[in-house]
Amino acid sequence: MKKLIMRILRIRTACRPAAFFRQNRRLPAGIKSLSILLWPDCRRLIPGRLLRGEIPGLLVIILLLCPTQSVAVPEGRLSAVFDSTILSFFTTQFKTGTMRGAGGVAIHYAKREISGEQAALVIVDGRTEYTTKYAELLYDLRDMPWSFYIYDHRGQGLSGRLLGDPQKGDVEKFSNYVSDLKKFIESVVKKKPHQHLFILAHSMGGTIAIIYSLENPGVLSGMILCSPMLQINTAPYPNEVARVLTATITDLGGGDFYIFGGGPYNPARAFAGNDLTHSAARFMLNKKILRNFPENELGSPTFQWLNQSFKAMREAKAGAGDIRVPLLILEGGSDTVVGRKAESDFCLQAPDCILARFPGGRHELMMEKDSIRNLVLKRIKDFIAAHCPSDGMTVVP
Repeated sequence: MKKLIMRILRIRTACRPAAFFRQNRRLPAGIKSLSILLWPDCRRLIPGRLLRGEIPGLLVIILLLCPTQSVAVPEGRLSAVFDSTILSFFTTQFKTGTMRGAGGVAIHYAKREISGEQAALVIVDGRTEYTTKYAELLYDLRDMPWSFYIYDHRGQGLSGRLLGDPQKGDVEKFSNYVSDLKKFIESVVKKKPHQHLFILAHSMGGTIAIIYSLENPGVLSGMILCSPMLQINTAPYPNEVARVLTATITDLGGGDFYIFGGGPYNPARAFAGNDLTHSAARFMLNKKILRNFPENELGSPTFQWLNQSFKAMREAKAGAGDIRVPLLILEGGSDTVVGRKAESDFCLQAPDCILARFPGGRHELMMEKDSIRNLVLKRIKDFIAAHCPSDGMTVVP
């Protein structure tokens, strides 16, 4: 008995109490063994008889010292529990604040810091996105031993808008996005020491994260890039034609115009034919959030934004061979928003990169239907666990 307890205590830094068992003290329906719920580190230490519940006297010890793996809320129940459970968790467990980014632009952020963390995860979202959109993801990851940080890019969400028309997605220069991320990490994230620091970035956020890592080596323990924006689908124009046309219009003074076919956010946009997700529940939830919090609405990008993004994508791709952190690229097999070949080429050139392709997945993999999204969440958890040894020795200064 004493030896078993000591073996469990030796991995105390890797294990955190599980909220589910603190409240329920019993196995969920359909679970016949603790093994499926415990972290691998705990599972290896504990004899099979104990995991099967044949030594009930030690059950409480295991439940207190070893965490369960959070189970994502099924999309069929999402609408019913979002306000009462998910949004409530986000608004009560996350502290919000504002910092000043490049040029003094107000940058809104939210954070949830825990003691005894294994890692810190900075979420760098995509164009048009906002912190509350990630409330479900943060809720589903709530039992992971990580501190979480997320912010709104300049010109979107609750951060400062850049033009007189707040619906226009604009940026003065793409490097300002990168400067904002650097400022966020240095002035907000690093206020608390972290053993390991990871970035989870989506779409445009992937471009920002890549350039940040190139300019700030030695800070990150790894990056997860979900549908990174390395090439934009510019149909019906070929990519190079669109690039030259965009640069010309911008040079002629049309930078703050919407791109061709663009306009303000359209709340009537139908789920049918959308290129972001197969999940009607998550698509409609996003519309509901924007209806309730219209200050997060954002329309199409400007020519200035597109011109700056073309330059940034070229810079990011050119630096693939110089990336010095482990990479996981999550690619939707049916993504038509960004170029999948550009993602594959980038991963081949990067020194330490794994590309995980999800057949049928569209652009927003973290907002996809459950059958795809649950696999995405597993890859995220596994990647961080694999690059985050619980030795307690490495601390981000």
